[in-house]
Order: sequence, then structure tokens, then C-alpha cells
Amino acid sequence: MENTNRLTDTALLRRKPFLSGEDSKRVKQEIDTFLDGKIEEWNATVPYARHLEGSDVNLAYYKQTLVEHAWRIRLMRTAQANALHKITRINAEAAQLYAAYQDEEMLHDTLFVKDAEKVGISAEEIFATEPNFNTRLLAGYLYFVAEHEKPLGVICYSYLVEYTTQKITPKQIKAMSESLGKDMIVGQASHLNTDLVEDHTQDMWDILSLFIESEQDIVDIKRYLAEIQELLKMFFVDLYERFGDEAAKAA
Repeated sequence: MENTNRLTDTALLRRKPFLSGEDSKRVKQEIDTFLDGKIEEWNATVPYARHLEGSDVNLAYYKQTLVEHAWRIRLMRTAQANALHKITRINAEAAQLYAAYQDEEMLHDTLFVKDAEKVGISAEEIFATEPNFNTRLLAGYLYFVAEHEKPLGVICYSYLVEYTTQKITPKQIKAMSESLGKDMIVGQASHLNTDLVEDHTQDMWDILSLFIESEQDIVDIKRYLAEIQELLKMFFVDLYERFGDEAAKAA
């Protein structure tokens, strides 16, 4: 009997991308328009959606966002490193780009910890605080997608985060520099600066586009983005219910 190669690793082969350069731009615009609609939906359905853009910040709510951001980055870097392992077996170019992205983002939890310390929360206190149930659900979702579906779904999380960061966070940073003070949000400002200067939105699209191998993948990207937004929405609704102003809840 003839021996054949038993390996299923396809990253050795360099395949022609499904999307041409022009097609990639077109599909990116389609996905971005979809996300713009999800941002509008977010603002209309999530309580306190634009709270950090206001002039009067609920300090208890804000403190908890810092704690959860630190935990989310810590949990996501593990889930994303797991996805990177899967990506290395599928597309070497995408793996290289994703590894570079993770290198830039890996320790950004420390930036949120620094801002948390400015409002009286130590790193030890953050570590002693169990992450929100919905944050844990999100991490579990990304593990499930990587193990049982396709890494494309995990990359969708990063694209959603980077795209919405580019759209929303500059307004929040500007507002909080006035409501809390510039010296209180140095870590978050640095995090945003890295995302914008390095153009992480485009970086993530360059990776995501390499995983689009059919029209169905474009459909699935929208499904993943919608599911991830629902998980994030659950977190922010819970956060509002626990820390939102009583007056605002009654309004």
C-alpha cells in the first residue's frame, strides 16, 4: 500500500486569496456599514451607552469598567493565543499578522490597571475581584468558536473591538479628559493612541480578509459580529443595573 501524507496542516501551501484587492475594499465597506448599524442599535438599546461621553461620570460605574477591561484583556489574550495556534495550521501569513497584533496588545491590561490605581483600585484588588459572568461567557464563546467552528469568528471579535474603538473611544477620551482630568486617563489614552497610530482596524481587516474563502464566510462574519455584540450588550446592561444612577434608572 502506498504511503501518503497524513498531515492536514494547510499553512504550508500559499493560496491565492478569495478576495481581490478591490473586492476586499468592497467587502470591508459592507462590513463597516453593518457595524455602523450595530453601533446605532447599541446606542438605542444599551442603557448608559454614551455615559462616558457625558460631563458627569458615575464613578462606581466607571471604576467597574476599568476592572472589567483589565480582566477582559487578560482573558482575551489567552483565548486569542489559543486561536493563534489554530491559525498557524491554516494560514501562515494570517498567523504572522495576528501574532504581531497580539504582541502589541498583550500587556495593555496594565494600562487600565494604571488608571484604576488613580481612582483608588489596586492591582491586587482587581485580581481579587472575579470577572463579570458575561465577561467569562464571552471568553468561553471565543474558545468554542475556535475549537468547533473556525478561527475567523475569533478574529471577528478583534475587528469589532478595533473598529468600534476607532469610532467611539476618541469621544470618550476627550470627554473624560474634561470630566475626570487628563492625568486620570493616561493609560486609556495610551491604549487608544496605539490602536490609532498602528491602525489596528486595518491590521485586523488584513487578517480577516485572508480567512474569507467564500460568500458564506461574509455572511458568517456578520453573524459572529452580531453574536459578539449581544454578549457585550449583556455585560453592559448588567453593569448598568448594578452601578447605574438610581435617578437615571427611574427616568
